[in-house]
Amino acid sequence: MLKFIPVKYIFSRNKEFLRKVYRLTGFYPRNISIFKIAFTHKSASIQFDNDKYINNERLEYLGDAILAAVIADYLFSYFPFKKEGFLTKIRARIVSREQLNEIAIKMGFQDLVVSQMRINGTKNIYGNAFEALIGAIYIDKGYKKTKKFIINRIIKKHINISELIVTDSDYKSQLIELAQKNKLEILFEDSDAQPIEQNVPYFNSTITLNNQILGKGTGSSKKEAQQNASREALVKILEFLP
Repeated sequence: MLKFIPVKYIFSRNKEFLRKVYRLTGFYPRNISIFKIAFTHKSASIQFDNDKYINNERLEYLGDAILAAVIADYLFSYFPFKKEGFLTKIRARIVSREQLNEIAIKMGFQDLVVSQMRINGTKNIYGNAFEALIGAIYIDKGYKKTKKFIINRIIKKHINISELIVTDSDYKSQLIELAQKNKLEILFEDSDAQPIEQNVPYFNSTITLNNQILGKGTGSSKKEAQQNASREALVKILEFLP
């Protein structure tokens, strides 16, 4: 349920915009202009002082840095005994462009972003606006309020940290890292395969350890074939490791 709009905003022409910002953030802004800029894509830049144009790119830069700092701080406390590499990896997954695009759309950014270009699906325009909003909150409310917003409205509502830990599509890197850690010598063997469709390339990849096949994979590229083979090999190699 929305809290009442402050008296000074009741007759404001920005009343609907303020309602949307409140639904998104849980508070009314002091500086309405900075929030409007946060949702202004460069294709809809506002002309200012003759040849100068304003859009959300500068706020995006600021918000990106603030978001990374808050996430780093949160993960540092959440995982008190994890090493730097692990923390960096989880932070990267949280602030990935794909993740930010998805969160922004779930939060309803498509109802606020102003753009003169056509937007299809989960374009980066929403993730960029998300970071710009962080920058606007920081300027308008300060670091503590921004941190509270990120933790309560973003991390706790839209981020499943446990799921992020076990989700990693780069199976080849995981396999190589695991092999190096346990001093295992694995071998990738790639070959062309009979295409399923005419003029469509097709590849096989086989991974062996001590002449034993750990995994086989196919794909329309060598990279895809190696990833599929690595996924199968990871399952097998984890079965006999202590």
